[in-house]
Amino acid sequence: MKKITKISLFLVSVLMILGIVTINSCKKEDKLPQINGYDNSNQVASTYLKAHWTFDDTYNEAISATAPSNKYGTYGFEAGQIGKALKLTKGAIVFPGIANINTANALNNFSVSLWVKVSGNKRATNAGFTSFFALIPTGVTDIWGDIMANAETSRHLPSSDTLELKNLLNTHPVGGGNSLQDNVAQLNDVGNGAWFMGAKVWSHYVMTWNASTHQFLLYGNAVSSGAWNDRGTTAEEIMAVPVQAVFGSIASSDIGFAGAPAQQTWAPWATASIDDVRIFNTTLSQAEVSALYNLGLAGR
Repeated sequence: MKKITKISLFLVSVLMILGIVTINSCKKEDKLPQINGYDNSNQVASTYLKAHWTFDDTYNEAISATAPSNKYGTYGFEAGQIGKALKLTKGAIVFPGIANINTANALNNFSVSLWVKVSGNKRATNAGFTSFFALIPTGVTDIWGDIMANAETSRHLPSSDTLELKNLLNTHPVGGGNSLQDNVAQLNDVGNGAWFMGAKVWSHYVMTWNASTHQFLLYGNAVSSGAWNDRGTTAEEIMAVPVQAVFGSIASSDIGFAGAPAQQTWAPWATASIDDVRIFNTTLSQAEVSALYNLGLAGR
């Protein structure tokens, strides 16, 4: 009996050691290889990240935990590029002011990164311009925000794979007046820019503003595609605060901006899906844009 007991204890000890080795091996194997030097998107330019919407079954902005003040039309969640995503069907979402992005000079230089899924809607029932994201002054008197990420969806049929992304910024210099600037993903007459074939699927859209170089870059899946990058003498982005984050709409009285006109028929509430929206108070480099794209492709 004693011999059997000793042998049994020995076998148990061996099995326990093998189990520990196996567990440790699995832990090492579970760590995914880095992509572009990062483990996940949260590590890219993390010091400069000022607002972030994950849309992982929540509408709240992640850093401040700010909830929307109003939601319009049809909205919900669906499987996204990274976790869940916001799904709008003729819908819009409006937020109150968020401290990190709600001072005049909060975004002198900036970058906006987001994943979008949208189709062209030319000749469709809900045809029109699509605004994915905007920072809109509460006291706005027209339809434009101070920073906007959009697409000219009404120019392309639902069957087209062309996604004509459109950046927009509106800066309000201290001396008065304003400077409204845009850039579009298309090939212009002098050969600048490129058409972006990103409609109907999840695509990565990044805009960056560099006040020193006056470059307003537009990236589609990490490829610089803007036809009009150089914006002359336009300098820092100075916002007309307070501003409010909006998904799915231009400024209008229909979504609570009392000084703005009614919703324009050519720019209805969005029918689109939006995921992993990040606002940075710096100009992301090409390498950082590529990292966000490649990490996003891997669902990270």
